[in-house]
Amino acid sequence: MRSSELASLAGVTVRTLRHYHAIGLMPEPRRRSNGYREYRAEDLLRLLRIRQLVELGFSLDEVDGMLDELDAERDVHAGTVHVARASADEQLKRLDDALARQIARLQEQRSLIAHLRSRELAADFPERAAGALAAMERVRDLARGAGFLEQALSDADQLGLGIAAHLYTDSELYEIERVFNAIADRGLVESYRQVSTCLDAIGPDASPAERSRAVETCLAFLDQILDCFDPHNWLRDDTPCERVLSQEAAASFNGAQRAVSEQIFDELYRRLRAR
Repeated sequence: MRSSELASLAGVTVRTLRHYHAIGLMPEPRRRSNGYREYRAEDLLRLLRIRQLVELGFSLDEVDGMLDELDAERDVHAGTVHVARASADEQLKRLDDALARQIARLQEQRSLIAHLRSRELAADFPERAAGALAAMERVRDLARGAGFLEQALSDADQLGLGIAAHLYTDSELYEIERVFNAIADRGLVESYRQVSTCLDAIGPDASPAERSRAVETCLAFLDQILDCFDPHNWLRDDTPCERVLSQEAAASFNGAQRAVSEQIFDELYRRLRAR
């Protein structure tokens, strides 16, 4: 048989057959005078056995050893049979255990997909972040209703929450949900827009008075939702995720905006400690 005939009979591609030769899984057959490989029935059987083990789930690294053990199992010597059978059975057990774990994982994935579809949630964000994302969307919708479209939620807000959805803890995500729902429930959407506009308007040469007014405006807004913040999420060292988000926010600020932001957070920390 030639390569194409062997591959066709075994249900694999010629490329796969060549790969098996390259890694030593299939022995090199003798060649005809014209240089073509000439395969025999023994080669077909080995290729069929390889395909069977691969379809069971064994890796190619495992297949070669499995074939040797299974060949030994058929040896006429009783001692060899006993040892080989025990070893091959242990590999099958490990594979079965791995498949059981994979099935359980797939069942969890299907359950999650059904949940996402039933709640019409985005597939590219964790389900546990659904509440925070919905609260943010709620504020965005109210902002549009008030006539100022996307201004209420800056690009930095949306980028930050996108990353937070994946990397924040459940407690941190629930805090975001509380904060944005409070903004909507307490009629603070317009105030939130004003705070965003106020911070955006701070120029690099802003006077001390302008900076103070911006700090006071932001703190007056935060005082109205201060009860939504969990001190445990703030009065600790920053996580790597929070450092990335802080650096991203700072990169979009000028020097005066960074100074105002630091003042606001310092005062927020003080008020949360006082709680």
